[in-house]
Amino acid sequence: MGARKVFKTGLVGVFLLGFVVLGPAPASATNMWWQQAIFLVQVPLGGGQVFTANYVFTANEGANTTVNVKCFNDTFQRIGPAAGVNVELSATGQVANHTPTTLLVTTDPLFTGLGWCWANNINSGLDFNVQTTVGSTSDLTPGGLLNSLGSTLLGTSTGLAETSNDVGGIPFFSTVGGASAFAILLNPLPGSRSVTLQLFNATGVAQGDPLVRNLSGRDLDVMQIPQVFGLTTPPTTGSVKITTGGNGYLGWIIQVYPTSGGRLLFTPIGLDGDNAVLLSPADAP
Repeated sequence: MGARKVFKTGLVGVFLLGFVVLGPAPASATNMWWQQAIFLVQVPLGGGQVFTANYVFTANEGANTTVNVKCFNDTFQRIGPAAGVNVELSATGQVANHTPTTLLVTTDPLFTGLGWCWANNINSGLDFNVQTTVGSTSDLTPGGLLNSLGSTLLGTSTGLAETSNDVGGIPFFSTVGGASAFAILLNPLPGSRSVTLQLFNATGVAQGDPLVRNLSGRDLDVMQIPQVFGLTTPPTTGSVKITTGGNGYLGWIIQVYPTSGGRLLFTPIGLDGDNAVLLSPADAP
């Protein structure tokens, strides 16, 4: 099953549970850097609702910040304008709201509904922040997901500025009470990379064989956890250790808890600081 189908099927299942209000979850600290990877999503859910993203770009370090955003779909194909879209931030502290629509990817025939973008300050080495909020809305204008009364806010995270060349992990997943977990693995670099995932139950016992996922350059892979491991009786709670033999992955976790009143956590995959490498402009598309 393709990444978009896995993700959309899971999301529609969540909304069929009859949620009315989903609270935004707290995010980890923002990754402020002049090169960042951001998650891209815009998937129709039916009834006029779309699961989408709103991006707030902020020039926190200083003026002379022009963030060039170039995007890819979930099969590492470039989408949107070849030159990308420039987000102009001419004053310190200035903010700009954007969506997949204003990043000019939604009309590209290669856009599948899922993907990612590389955001690069092409004017200077000044660092910037990106707040990414995902949720369901009928208002696809910049800031609409945040401000529309009809929006259902799900979760907020950040752009990511570091890849790993070895150890990372999903700290916790749960399927208790119908909860769903999605791992979004991304290789933002031009070279291919193999990533190995090992599933553990909550007491630290390895479950089944390691799973190897091959990520082409600029590739994004969405997996439902623990289903992707193919176990007959998977654990209902646990964690996942991620390893690789060279630099080239980062990612996010989306975890939905229907029994907690409908809460969605949208957080980065944890990367071991000893193995983390900042994104370099030399690898920018």
